[in-house]
Amino acid sequence: MPHGLEPASPTPILTMLPELTDDLPFNPMERRQDWRAATVFTIGKISFAGRSLPCMVRDLSDGGMRIQMPFPPAPGTRVLIEMRGLDPRLARICWMSGHEAGLMFDLRCNPADIFAARSNKQGRVARQPRFAFRRQAVLLMGDMPIPTQIENISVGGARLTLPVPTERGKPGILDLTLGDRQGVAGEICWVREDSCGFRFVQPVSSIALAGMLDAPDLV
Repeated sequence: MPHGLEPASPTPILTMLPELTDDLPFNPMERRQDWRAATVFTIGKISFAGRSLPCMVRDLSDGGMRIQMPFPPAPGTRVLIEMRGLDPRLARICWMSGHEAGLMFDLRCNPADIFAARSNKQGRVARQPRFAFRRQAVLLMGDMPIPTQIENISVGGARLTLPVPTERGKPGILDLTLGDRQGVAGEICWVREDSCGFRFVQPVSSIALAGMLDAPDLV
């Protein structure tokens, strides 16, 4: 794990972001001094240069946010950012220091609306960002290894396609290496035809997930 980073407790990967360019002048020394509305500490999804990666959102204001990730984009980079309760929003990296970076939104937001959207009146909680991740794996359920196709993944779980029927509540271990974790324990949380949701018993590190998604064979 890179020094100074902390582990963390539906939207496809963008292959092209042609709209993330502009001709506005950029001052590399610029840094937002806006009052930060709240410390957030939640997972975000940042898309740039044809990639979508997880990041940790540290704080949020109406004009931007501070994020943390292994290798932040350089100042001036145009990005698309989203998090639980915040729809994809265009932004620009206005400063970068070590593993942290500041984002300035193209259009200001209302943080109160974002926090309200994270849990509606019916108690339904907005999902964490998903990342498209197609890979063959093995799901061990009891003593039965089941070949499976991972369709997407988040820090809290994965969507799987299975060749055999299953049911909610069944525990299993997904043969997936994330950082120093060899295999991820979880249980089936929903079933729909040949697809199912696999909720991890313990959320994986956003850093480990970013490293896996940014691996050379996946770029």
